[in-house]
Amino acid sequence: MNRVCAGFVFVLCVATFVPRPSAQLLNKEAPVIVGHYHLNVTSVAEHKKFWVDTLGGTAMKFGKDEVIKFPDVFLFLHEKKPSGPTYGTALDHIGFAAPDVPALTAKVVANGYQLTQGREPKPGEKVALPTAGNYGRLAYILGPEGAKIEIVTNMAPNAPPIVHHHVHFINKQYVEMRQWYEKVLNATMRTGPNTFTDFFTGADLPGVGYMLNFFRWEGDQSITHKPTAGRVYDHVGFEVKNLEAFTKELEGKGLKLTKKYEKSGDMNNIMTVSLVDPWGVSIELTEGLRMVGQ
Repeated sequence: MNRVCAGFVFVLCVATFVPRPSAQLLNKEAPVIVGHYHLNVTSVAEHKKFWVDTLGGTAMKFGKDEVIKFPDVFLFLHEKKPSGPTYGTALDHIGFAAPDVPALTAKVVANGYQLTQGREPKPGEKVALPTAGNYGRLAYILGPEGAKIEIVTNMAPNAPPIVHHHVHFINKQYVEMRQWYEKVLNATMRTGPNTFTDFFTGADLPGVGYMLNFFRWEGDQSITHKPTAGRVYDHVGFEVKNLEAFTKELEGKGLKLTKKYEKSGDMNNIMTVSLVDPWGVSIELTEGLRMVGQ
């Protein structure tokens, strides 16, 4: 396991600390970007303490929804007790980038939140240090109700305090999962030194670059992941240009939609489409969040 952790850290150091072309929601050209995450939360106030007071997001309203806005992604907070944490699903964590990981991590710990590792321990087991809490170039953190995040170092000049960085999936079928997302989102396999190993691979979104990570841990070969619907991270949302045509393209690829192309009252009447990947991760496609992100 130490070999795997060390290798993963190396992959991240090599591949992810490079500035991205532009903030997601400000990217007007890319056909597909990550636009939002939908969270089920027992207490909106408790989650605001984590996402706003600790991490630096901004609380706002989007229609009737309580939303946390980071420079390039929205978190929609739905007040409903989640059926479980991120652990146990194939959507392992959300990645953010900050210029000073040690300082931000120290603030997180001081505010009472738990450090964890790439794959957090089972209930009753302790986190193995120093892998989980060396306050180095990256840190893993558990927010309220097991909402897991990763913070990596943003080495861009004059980097903002925090931005969204990546979506991280975990799956014994990590290669097949990457291939599915390439098919659905027209992404491409990440290439270059140390970007594909026997436990890690990635896919890049056109016009965005580094965004989708897929990982396998030793010893997880028998795991069957639970669906994300109802969990603290209910679904991941991708903002799409010309969503109606994109939806027809998905149907032409043989993909089954769980919600057809229509206006969503839960998303301030913007156009949305929903589907679920083969490993139980719920996905919402939207068109209109980029306008809110201006």
